[in-house]
Amino acid sequence: MFENGKKSNKNRDRRISRADFCLTAFFLFLALGIFGWSSLSREDGQTLRISCDGQIVEEVSLAQIRQHDPAGAGSDSAAETVRYCLLLNVNGHVSCEWYETKPDLVTTVSEGSSYNLLTVSEAGVSMEAADCPDQICVHHIPIKGGGESIICLPHKLVVEIRGGEA
Repeated sequence: MFENGKKSNKNRDRRISRADFCLTAFFLFLALGIFGWSSLSREDGQTLRISCDGQIVEEVSLAQIRQHDPAGAGSDSAAETVRYCLLLNVNGHVSCEWYETKPDLVTTVSEGSSYNLLTVSEAGVSMEAADCPDQICVHHIPIKGGGESIICLPHKLVVEIRGGEA
């Protein structure tokens, strides 16, 4: 008799009750709502800030970079504007040089210096190339929204987009 009571309780415990279903549905809708709100309210960033070892190397408006029309390109709206920023670290001094086309790193980078090459386009800001040993910064996805960043630890370099936070 005692055994039959345990079997019926086990069967009752295995079923999903209406309260369990409602609670699961509530948390699922809550999670979907938070995800939708955060993705819809995120704005593109306003400013690109590049710093090395805590010192700001370059701070420039992304709108200025993206709307820049290189000489001879005309106003072709179908072509995407891509700019390159070559960050050279020579004896602890970091400099930033902007290019309209991808620079030849073999001729541009002197021996004994380290480099990072940024690409800025409508798709976002990404690290095109670097001579750091781990290449984590190069494999990072492009950043576009305010508050996002790419960090190169070996070069102590931080590339971040500021402004436009939701």
